[in-house]
Amino acid sequence: MSEYRHQALIAAPIERVWELVGNPARHPEWFPRVVEVRGDNFRAGDVFVQVTRQPLRNMETTLEIDRLEDMRELSFHCRDTGTYTHWLLTPARGDTFVEAQFGMEPNGVIYRVFDATAGRAYFRHWIEQSLSALSHKASEPA
Repeated sequence: MSEYRHQALIAAPIERVWELVGNPARHPEWFPRVVEVRGDNFRAGDVFVQVTRQPLRNMETTLEIDRLEDMRELSFHCRDTGTYTHWLLTPARGDTFVEAQFGMEPNGVIYRVFDATAGRAYFRHWIEQSLSALSHKASEPA
């Protein structure tokens, strides 16, 4: 099981950052490779579909929200691959401190091989891209 954590200070109030992180329907606006999210509700225990751009084709996966604490925390995992993300937000004098954790508890042989060979580097790159895109989007005018 690989996992990578990274922190960033985003120059935007926590309310603005939470609008983007805490609502998966807004993830296509900033989350790298996410092109569509389909779901009616986004509360702990809810399931939604995410379409992600891949090198050869788009991939549709089923995600489940594990934890959701308003203006503070969001965790969800992919039921298909075992990939997970965890976001923790803290106000910081008008800005927002974000701690993100991405990883995988692989579902199946293909994902175990991927995780063992490329997992840590993949998650490091993905989390750095995600925090950069989130920072950029959060700093745009509302």
